Amino acid sequence: MAEKRNPIKIELINKDEYKLTIKLDNWELSRNVSETALKELQEEINNATGLTKISETFNCTGEESRKIKDFWDSRSNWQLCKACKFKWKECYNCIIKCESPLERDLLLELRKNNIEPILQRRFNKDGSFYEFPKSIDFDNILTIPDFYIEGGKTKLCVYADGHTYHERTENQALRDRNIDRELQRIGFKVLRYTGHEIRKNCSLVVENIKMNIE
Repeated sequence: MAEKRNPIKIELINKDEYKLTIKLDNWELSRNVSETALKELQEEINNATGLTKISETFNCTGEESRKIKDFWDSRSNWQLCKACKFKWKECYNCIIKCESPLERDLLLELRKNNIEPILQRRFNKDGSFYEFPKSIDFDNILTIPDFYIEGGKTKLCVYADGHTYHERTENQALRDRNIDRELQRIGFKVLRYTGHEIRKNCSLVVENIKMNIE
């Protein structure tokens, strides 16, 4: 199998001077350029590939912009993204914040029902909270629900569990029960759904969520 080579090579020559080499098939170009010129080239590339628009739309980092674009470009996601009416609206939540296809499916079904959840909100043991992507304070963190939803006086934490109730270990079940009890003690409602429930009938799951916030 032929080795895959990077067609672009950048070498530091002197302070603020780089050697830029581009090789494409039988064509090669080498130039000495300044750091300013490299930054301008990077900006042109980002504009041409759409990364700049992604970054500006979602107010995200360059790494996150690339992850969103790579997700769009992946053949396995073409059908999902083409059919999604929330493209350019929920892509940051869907691709960056959702940690599994289960969460992604539930997010899109919630949005279809005009429910706007907050993803990955960090709740401390005293009920205070902070938002993704702020680093987790492990000394004080209680839980990070997959979705947090408010409706009227209801504060709802929703979890999309990959395992079924029978697949959970005793320690996992005990941990979840303790978290649920503590959340309920400080005024939250808690709903947990298995992967089987979400895959089998996601719309029914959302109907159940709606019943708990109305």
